[in-house]
Amino acid sequence: MADISDNQTYFISHRALQGSQVASVAATPLYFLNAIRKGSFQLRGLARYNWVVPVLGGALGAAAGWVESIQITAPVLTYRVAGIRMDSERMRRDDFQLIGSVVGALALPALFLRRVGLINGLLGGAGLGSATGVLSFYGKAYMNNETPELPIPNVEMPQAK
Repeated sequence: MADISDNQTYFISHRALQGSQVASVAATPLYFLNAIRKGSFQLRGLARYNWVVPVLGGALGAAAGWVESIQITAPVLTYRVAGIRMDSERMRRDDFQLIGSVVGALALPALFLRRVGLINGLLGGAGLGSATGVLSFYGKAYMNNETPELPIPNVEMPQAK
């Protein structure tokens, strides 16, 4: 029974990290759209958006992972977790995100401490760095032509009569 709990914990944390990564990439464009709509841009608001949105994304990802993990059987969960643990591309993406978060958390308050404040600077810098890390991972994969090829099925298109 403990093995199922460990697998469920790993699965939920994986989904939470995925949600956080997606939300950190989406946070800056969302803030810019909001700033254009309101007509005001503030660096403090950008920093705040870049830590609040990834926290919410991580919470939604964890909730989705929990719902998914309670609906599948233990052997299926074990199989999925084994696949997640063996995915080297995911580990590299997570490493890029972590390194970007640390660099961003140090850089944003160092450059703009008076404008963003310490807490928003640290957490917002981590969010900005996280997005930068994830995007740089995908940019590097694209530049090295390491993107996976998706199989396109041979589907015959119906002809107009």
